[in-house]
Amino acid sequence: MNIRRPVRLVAQAGSLAALALALGCGRSTPTTPTTPAPAAAPTVTCPASMELSTVHPGVPVSYEPPAAQGGTAPVTVACTPASGQTFPQGTTEVRCTATDRGGLSGACAFTVIVSRIPTLSKTRFVALGDSVTVGIVATENPAGDPFYLLREVPDESYPSVLRQLLASRYTTQQITVINAGKGGEKAVDAVGRAYSVISTHRPEVLLLLHGYNDLGLGDAGVGPGLAAVNDIVKIARFQGVQVLLATITPPNRQATRGLSGALIRDFNDGLRAIARGENLVVVDLYEAMVSDQNRYNSDDGRHPNEVGYRKMAETFFEVIQAELQVR
Repeated sequence: MNIRRPVRLVAQAGSLAALALALGCGRSTPTTPTTPAPAAAPTVTCPASMELSTVHPGVPVSYEPPAAQGGTAPVTVACTPASGQTFPQGTTEVRCTATDRGGLSGACAFTVIVSRIPTLSKTRFVALGDSVTVGIVATENPAGDPFYLLREVPDESYPSVLRQLLASRYTTQQITVINAGKGGEKAVDAVGRAYSVISTHRPEVLLLLHGYNDLGLGDAGVGPGLAAVNDIVKIARFQGVQVLLATITPPNRQATRGLSGALIRDFNDGLRAIARGENLVVVDLYEAMVSDQNRYNSDDGRHPNEVGYRKMAETFFEVIQAELQVR
């Protein structure tokens, strides 16, 4: 009896070891499975921004389809507005999105700028006036008789320079600027000629600059000169011609040269009154040049020099652009 008890204890111990092994006691911790990395969204590269110009309210725009990279195939790319659609004037943002099979997406954007090519609503001009319209420059005569030598500078007259300025900006249109100046002419003598000039050339716009020679009579010339200018305005408007009415340019500062500054100011005030009464646009040459009037006049103080004629042309150009350019 005493000999057999240890055997049973060993057996019990073995049973416990087997039970512990069956229950996993002393076993190492298993490795956790690795979670797959999430799929990457596609990316898309847009074309460069674009700039176009047109004379129309809008223009059809075609662009290369954006390139997509990555994502889970298939990947579709869509842009709004789509290539081939008409884009209006101004700046439009095009937004493109690439979407893959799993619904992941990437986006990019670019701009399309559509500008209007500058155009004028009226393109046929006639400049009516005296020698200042013709384009005369005066230089002192060393011999003293006559006091001044006059020479024409037709390519530098204000109508010629104005035509160049207009043609350089309004490149899609045929611009005509006819110089109908006549040296020595008074406004009172230009009334009859104005009808003939307008009937012959059929302008859409009359550039009217007159009165210098009327003021050669002093105060006595102001009233008749203004009345004549007003008559020319009515003749033009009766024939459906728009009038841009110019003030006359200032003289040299030296009182002994040119016309009286006070006389010119009075005449210009009268011209502005005519413009108000007839609802005309004023081309204020006087104000454009009075701050540096000696710079713009040739020696006799009445005729501008080449710099003065260019300033006149630039002033007409600014008014024409403001009033007649299509918006």
